[in-house]
Amino acid sequence: MRLKLVLALSLILPMWAFADDHMPPTNIAAVYECNLMGGVTADDVAAFGAGKFKNWVGKNDYNVGSYLWEAVAVSPPFNEPDMRWVNYFQSWSDYFEISEGWERSGKLAEEFATMATCDKARFAIGMRTGGAAPQAKEKPLIASVCQLNDGKTLQDAIAFMPKATSVINATADASITTFLWSNFVGVAGLDYIAFFTGETAEMVKVMDGVKNGTFTSAFAEAELMPPATCESDLHQSHEMVRAAG
Repeated sequence: MRLKLVLALSLILPMWAFADDHMPPTNIAAVYECNLMGGVTADDVAAFGAGKFKNWVGKNDYNVGSYLWEAVAVSPPFNEPDMRWVNYFQSWSDYFEISEGWERSGKLAEEFATMATCDKARFAIGMRTGGAAPQAKEKPLIASVCQLNDGKTLQDAIAFMPKATSVINATADASITTFLWSNFVGVAGLDYIAFFTGETAEMVKVMDGVKNGTFTSAFAEAELMPPATCESDLHQSHEMVRAAG
């Protein structure tokens, strides 16, 4: 099953502003698609991640940021996972270090196995494209899975996203952030994924703007044309480990 996540946007600005929430200029995202065991909720797993898992990360001084994305409204066939556990790394060495540590984690890994089953990781390179990083522990996350239009390139998408973020925030009087994933490993059939996220009240402004068609005229006035055709999904993001920065 291919990876797909939630709503549209793009890249990252410098230094420990991490993906979902924050992310450096180029950041490795490892995504695990998971299904919950009977009687277990996404909140239960998020609590495990923000508790025992976070303590384990701190004890071992691992360099990782971790989020749980709970599926809310996701198009088939990507609606099959109940949640996605997303880890962000500054380097591949960070990924391999924590992966090897997890294999030796014993009871911690055994406890997680009673809560959820997960597929192997899929990878992407992410960048933030604009907007202040939200500080909320939980927030809506919209991801747009995008196919570039004829004649358009990834560089067009990277150039489009900061401008689009500014127009969206100004038009809706909102404060959201956007980031983009590309250069996938283990994922085929899409060009990039663009994300919107922010505190719930700020995302409500943007989502109501989409509902009311507010941004169509704003984009036209700004002479902004989307470089891709995208399908959008919605998740609820739970922060478990915020990357040190």
